Amino acid sequence: MFWNLENFYLDSRRFAIKRDLIVKTVMAVKDREGDFPALIGLCETESYIATRMLVNNTPLQRLGYKIIHRDSPDKRGIDVALLYRDEFFNLLNTRFLRVPSFRTRDILYARGTVGADTLHIFVNHWPSKLGGEKSSSSKRMEVASLLKGVTDSIRSANPSALIIAMGDFNDAPSSEAVKSLGLNNLSGKLKDSLNSSDSEVKGSHKFRGKWEMLDQFLVSDFVKGSASLFYMPHLLTEDKKYYGVKIRRTFIGPRFVGGASDHLPILLRIKIVNLSP
Repeated sequence: MFWNLENFYLDSRRFAIKRDLIVKTVMAVKDREGDFPALIGLCETESYIATRMLVNNTPLQRLGYKIIHRDSPDKRGIDVALLYRDEFFNLLNTRFLRVPSFRTRDILYARGTVGADTLHIFVNHWPSKLGGEKSSSSKRMEVASLLKGVTDSIRSANPSALIIAMGDFNDAPSSEAVKSLGLNNLSGKLKDSLNSSDSEVKGSHKFRGKWEMLDQFLVSDFVKGSASLFYMPHLLTEDKKYYGVKIRRTFIGPRFVGGASDHLPILLRIKIVNLSP
């Protein structure tokens, strides 16, 4: 599972309202999918403390999620994190990939084993389009280059390496930066499927009436699976301006409106093709 939590900050009553909606959503995943996610990538979480309060002060505590997090140099003070259940994912080591030329979120890299297989996980939150797409695209290309350098190195050492890159890429699956990674974009296929369906929800984020698939799963060739959106009535509301539905977000400008996030969570169900004899 991956979810952009939209400013998951510590703020007493507001924090508790938002946290409980996030937990309600994760609990509902179990009802639909048959189990809780083995891995949960997060972005826009404020700190280790905020993330710990999500998993330790709620019904999620009984699942024993472990936390990987580090404060990043982002100007807004938001970070990426990874929650994992060590009964499924045996963590070997972590790294945080930092862009040297400007302040943004680190890329979290976690390497671990699932049974006999090694899984490489990357959690991303790429620079936004604030200031315009053209002026910001070079920043996303730089982050893409950083990620590609590491994934290419992994695949050079092991062509059948199992890689999952997840995150809010702040760009479409068809963008130059995302395509440059050379990974299979399962969310691109999901977007195409949603566009041809009768669902009112056509993406993970809606901006000025247009649905976008900013939140994505990209995988290497030997990770076989499918991506899906997850949403329930408490995550959506009526879109009075552009019609249909929109995501029930936490803030509109500085005003607190009490939703879980301005993004929908995405899910990845995978089957690992084990090449060992």
